[in-house]
Amino acid sequence: MTDVAGAFTHVARTLESHEIPYVVVGSVAAAAWGIIRATRDLDLAMTIGTTSPLELTESLATSGLYLPRDAAIEALANAGSFNVLDPTTGSKIDIFACRSDDEFEQMRLSRRVRVSVLGIDSWVASAEDLVLAKLRWRSETGSEVQWRDCVEIAAVNNLDLLHLRTWAQTLNIADDLEALIASRPD
Repeated sequence: MTDVAGAFTHVARTLESHEIPYVVVGSVAAAAWGIIRATRDLDLAMTIGTTSPLELTESLATSGLYLPRDAAIEALANAGSFNVLDPTTGSKIDIFACRSDDEFEQMRLSRRVRVSVLGIDSWVASAEDLVLAKLRWRSETGSEVQWRDCVEIAAVNNLDLLHLRTWAQTLNIADDLEALIASRPD
């Protein structure tokens, strides 16, 4: 992985200083739950709340990071995504701005866990919520990488099956979840 720690430090501190809830997701979050695989970026989801998109993009850009300001403002205002790039290292952070009324995202943020990511204290999705998000993504894209991540997370973590089954019904991924549960070693 490229050196994303510097860029992530600035992004995490900026979000926290604006009291914006965020959660690290994707393969970097999977690493927090025992699954290591190569990646070139860090993904995080957030809700913007009352902070102005313009104010946030200006804060993110103050340390020499690059972001497409107009696209970032549009994503922050309308629940989209944008990238923050560190031009000196080539590292990239993908930011997914979520609607504040999205029940799954609110639940995921409420269950996040404070851990060290790349040596930085930050918020990471719980193992269960990471599995749910990856199964959801897999149902939309057919990605076998997401499935492998879920299988590995389920194999090495004691997951809350009630939580998973409840949300799998809501997210229309119950069949995939049951297949995942059946694939776990005894």
